[in-house]
Amino acid sequence: MSYAADLHLHSSYARATSPSLDLPLMARWASIKGIDLIASADFTHPAWLDRLERGLVPTGGDIYELAPGLQPDADAWPPPKFILGTEVSCIYPQGGRSHRVHLLLFAPNFDVVHKLCVAFAAHGSLTADGRPMLKLSSHDVLATALSIDDRCEVIPAHAWTPWNSVYGSKGGFDSLEDCFGDLVGEIHAVETGLSSDPSMNWRIPELDGVSLVSFSDAHSAQRMGREFTVFAGEPTYDSFCQALVDGAIDHTVEFFPEEGKYHYDGHRKCGVCQHPAVTLERGDRCPVCGRTLTVGVLNRIESLSRRPDTVQQSESGLFVDPSGRRPPFRRLVPLEEVIAHALGRGPSTKGVRTIYDQLIAHVGTESHIIQHATLDAIAAIAKESVALGVIAAREGRVTIEPGYDGVYGTVRSA
Repeated sequence: MSYAADLHLHSSYARATSPSLDLPLMARWASIKGIDLIASADFTHPAWLDRLERGLVPTGGDIYELAPGLQPDADAWPPPKFILGTEVSCIYPQGGRSHRVHLLLFAPNFDVVHKLCVAFAAHGSLTADGRPMLKLSSHDVLATALSIDDRCEVIPAHAWTPWNSVYGSKGGFDSLEDCFGDLVGEIHAVETGLSSDPSMNWRIPELDGVSLVSFSDAHSAQRMGREFTVFAGEPTYDSFCQALVDGAIDHTVEFFPEEGKYHYDGHRKCGVCQHPAVTLERGDRCPVCGRTLTVGVLNRIESLSRRPDTVQQSESGLFVDPSGRRPPFRRLVPLEEVIAHALGRGPSTKGVRTIYDQLIAHVGTESHIIQHATLDAIAAIAKESVALGVIAAREGRVTIEPGYDGVYGTVRSA
């Protein structure tokens, strides 16, 4: 048995998120996307925590579901289960410099959540943001969580993003041990983030014993499931935690990493986007204004890697580790983007939304459509150009303009 999980989400109480993000909408979109288990998000925010306690009911195994009356109406697929998970922002000095690291934090039940909130409230405002800014080190957040309940799990979020990540070029570290010290053995997974994929992380020896997970970091419901992880086993809290320890991951579904908004080096204000090789040759100054470039994820991985890229693509479209030690992954383009490119319209336009809804109603979840649906099944509902676009993206026949310095890249079916 396996289940698809998206465990990095936000509510409307987090900054820069959709004001419509609430439990029923999150559940509805998880069903549309084909996600079985989602994070509650933002459980340190008092108002959202109250909403969670009123809106979620336990189902066994420290997993929750929507309370009666909140279930989405007449959905074609069952609503997801919930796990109690949030993101916290650590801002602190260490080693003579300032560090900013985001962490995903999971708890088995609401009693533990309340104890975590009490502990964290002494180190930052829990009401200002669903993702609280804590004046605690990453080590101390982990130590605090484990002291409250050793079943808590901490995962470094979007591990390579320049800002706010464990390996980031601005405020990160060169190793997990530098960040977590004597507790590094309690880090069982890292989230690779939108601008990197598992094969890039396979090049880092210290990650050999660490699970690599991918989640959406969705700030609106429609972006849920743009990356997710398929875990082996039953969807329970303990099974999830044990899967991280054992590496019991069936596969992950990824953005093309070039589509992430920090893949290449660059300077958004001047429109400068460049490969790390160019930065190595010319330096890290913007050739237009002379300011420091934002060093992207690919550059950072190149600087810390100790191995060549050895990923291979199988006949099924999965990308695999030739050594067989790592779970495989898929690179896919979100369905709305494929439809938009086929129609020559923007992803948020009415025509794109109409075709998207028709495909979901008649073919299956977005996960099924972009991974498994046949050309004929898609073409029976949408234009053949849409069907051809889905198949081309699935097979990796795409054209790419990499993202940089906060600008998303574009990936289009060839």
